[in-house]
Amino acid sequence: MKIITALFFLTTPLSFSQSTYYVNQQTGSDSNNGLSIGNAVNNVSPGDTVEIIGEYTNNSYNPDYSFGAVNDAHLWNAENSIKLNDLHGSLGNYITFKAYNSNTILKGDGANIIRVTNCSYLKIEDFNIQGEIDNIPLSIANALQFVYIIDDNSLIGSAIAPNINDIHYRNEDETNDNDNIVEESDIYTDISSEPVVRPSYIDTRGLYTSTSNNIIIRNNYIHHTPGGGLRVADSYFIDIVGNEVERCSARSYSGTHALVVTKTIPIGSSDYSINIFKNKVHHNYNEQYSWSPSKTIITPRIDEGKGISLQRNNTSAWINGSGRILVANNICYWNGFSGVHTNDGYRIDFINNTCYLNSYTNTVTYAGQPQKGNNIGISAQSSNDVKIVNNISVIDTDWNGFAISAGDSSNLSVTDNMIFGYNGSVNQDSDITGVDTNTTIANPLFVDAAGFNAASYDFSLQTSSPAIDVASLSYAPIDDYFGNTRDANPDLGAIEFVSSLGIENVTKIKFKVFPNPFKDIVHFKGFDMISNVEVYDITGKKMNVHFSGKETITLDLSNLSKGLYVLKINSGVFKLIKQ
Repeated sequence: MKIITALFFLTTPLSFSQSTYYVNQQTGSDSNNGLSIGNAVNNVSPGDTVEIIGEYTNNSYNPDYSFGAVNDAHLWNAENSIKLNDLHGSLGNYITFKAYNSNTILKGDGANIIRVTNCSYLKIEDFNIQGEIDNIPLSIANALQFVYIIDDNSLIGSAIAPNINDIHYRNEDETNDNDNIVEESDIYTDISSEPVVRPSYIDTRGLYTSTSNNIIIRNNYIHHTPGGGLRVADSYFIDIVGNEVERCSARSYSGTHALVVTKTIPIGSSDYSINIFKNKVHHNYNEQYSWSPSKTIITPRIDEGKGISLQRNNTSAWINGSGRILVANNICYWNGFSGVHTNDGYRIDFINNTCYLNSYTNTVTYAGQPQKGNNIGISAQSSNDVKIVNNISVIDTDWNGFAISAGDSSNLSVTDNMIFGYNGSVNQDSDITGVDTNTTIANPLFVDAAGFNAASYDFSLQTSSPAIDVASLSYAPIDDYFGNTRDANPDLGAIEFVSSLGIENVTKIKFKVFPNPFKDIVHFKGFDMISNVEVYDITGKKMNVHFSGKETITLDLSNLSKGLYVLKINSGVFKLIKQ
C-alpha cells in the first residue's frame, strides 16, 4: 500500500492558532517527521489548511491497466483517492483543502477522486482533478456496461474481487425473451431490493459531497472522469463557484451528468441553500445506455448527459419548507443535452446563464438519425416555482428542440431571455410561451463560438450584440462570470459587455504580441512605455507570470495549462491561446 505522507506543518500567528499541512504522496515519508494524510486530517482544527503537493492517487491506481476479464479486481476496487469524513470547521474558520500549486494533480480510477461525507465548514479549491477517460477505451466500457454482482451471502468472491461465477449481466435479466439485446419492448426484473454492486472503474466521479453543510467548492478543474464530474447530495449551504467541468460522464452506465445537485436540504429562511455560479461546464455527454436496478426497462438510446442537472430537490421538507437554489452566471456548452436543467425541484432560479449548443448526443452521436429529446437548452421538468430570467440559450434547431422548455411544471416565471437557433427557425415550447414575457429571438453575437472541436470559445458579447442593456435589473447578479460589475442597464447571459475589455480593438493598441497561439514563451514589443503586465485565465483569475527584457519583452508562460488567456498590457487587452 502506498504511504501518503505530509512533509511538515507550519503554525502561523494569527488572531487564533492556524496550521498548514503540506502533503506529498510521492516524496514524503513517515520517517521524515511527516504526517500521513489520515493523521493530518485527524489533527486539523477549524481555520487550518491542508495543501496537496504533486500527484495524488488512490492506492491501486494504475494508468497502464490492461483489461483482462470482467471480474478483474481492479475494476471493482471502489477506492477513493481522498476521503474526508466527519470533519468540521466552524463559522468564519473553514478547514481548507487546496492545491499547493499548478503542478498538483489528483487522479483516480476507483469510486471517487475526492469523497466528502458528514462534514461542515470546508473549502475545497484550486485542484486539478483528472479522471481516466483517455485510458479507458470505449470497448472496455461496452464490455462492462451491463455487468453487476449481488453482494450477499451467495457471493463466492468479494465485492471488490468477485469470482467469475458472481458476475451477472443486466441485459440478460429479461423476463419476456432471451436474446440479450436491449430493445424498447424488453421487460427486466426489478432488483432494487438486492445489494447491487457495479464496477467502479468506468463510473469514477471527480468530487462527490453528501450529507454535509457549509461547503465551498471553488476554482477546481474537474475533467475526463468516466462517471459524473461534480456531485452534491443530501446537503445544504453549498457554494459551487468558479469550477470548470469538462469531458465527464462518457463511460458510465448510470446515466449521469457533469454537475449534479440532488436531494438537497432546504433551510429555515428565504435565502439560497445552494449557489451554483460562475462555472464553465462543457463537452460532457454519455456514450452508454443507462440502467437502474429499480427500473424494469432499459432505453436503447443514450438519453442522459446534461451540463448542470438539479434532481429530486422536492422532498417533503422542500415542499413545505423555505430556501431556494440559485444557478447564475454559468457558461454551459456542447453538453449531451440541456446545459441547465431541473427535474422534480422546488424554488429554483436560473439567472443570467449562457447556454450554447447543448445537444451533442443528437447533433453528433445520432447525426443523420431521427432525433429525440426537446431538452437541449434550459429546461424544467416536473418542477415548481422556477424562475428563468436573463439567460441566453442558443440551440441546434435541426429536429425542433426547444431553447427553453418545461414539462409538468407549475408557477413558472420566464422573462427577459434571448433564444436563437442554428440550422433553421427556433421553435418555442407552448408550456413556456404561455407564461413568458419579453423573449427575444436573435443571434446574441458572441465574440467566438465556433464548432465542437474549436481551439477556444469566447462567449463575450460583440459591440453590436442585441443582448446588451436589455436584461432585467431586478434579477441580474451584481457581477458577471468574470467578476465584472454589471451596470445600471445589465446584459443578458453570463458575461457583461465591458467595452474596455473588448478584444475587437486590440489592433489600435501600440504593441505587437507574438507568437499567438504560443507554446511556452510570448514576446511583445511596445511603442509606448510598458507600465503594467497581467495575465488572466478564462475565469478571470490572475496568473503568476514572469517577464524580462526592455525593448522586446519576453513573457514566460510555461507554467500555464493549455487554453485561452487574456493578456493586459497597460490598458490594452490581447487574447492569447496556449497550445
